[in-house]
Amino acid sequence: MSLTAAFNDDYETEMANSYVLVVKYDVAGYTHVLAYDFMARVMTMRNDDYPENSLRMTPFNQLERDSLVDMREELIRLGGKPPALSPEPHTLNKPARGLNP
Repeated sequence: MSLTAAFNDDYETEMANSYVLVVKYDVAGYTHVLAYDFMARVMTMRNDDYPENSLRMTPFNQLERDSLVDMREELIRLGGKPPALSPEPHTLNKPARGLNP
């Protein structure tokens, strides 16, 4: 699903380069900027109104995978060529029975 259907008019997306998607939005009068760097596998967030103390970096492995998939698809829609996301980590299957046989 394209982000254009999921985002409202308050969100702006743009391609910084083939690997980076920039998302801008306002909350309570402050402009926030997210940059999803698919080459470095990190999302940076900053507040344009207070740039001196607002930079936050989050590795992709700490972000929700569905959100990353949507952001990657949006970057591709805008003409980017991001690398594929890492495969989803395997989850352990819950045992069919409890610990006691």
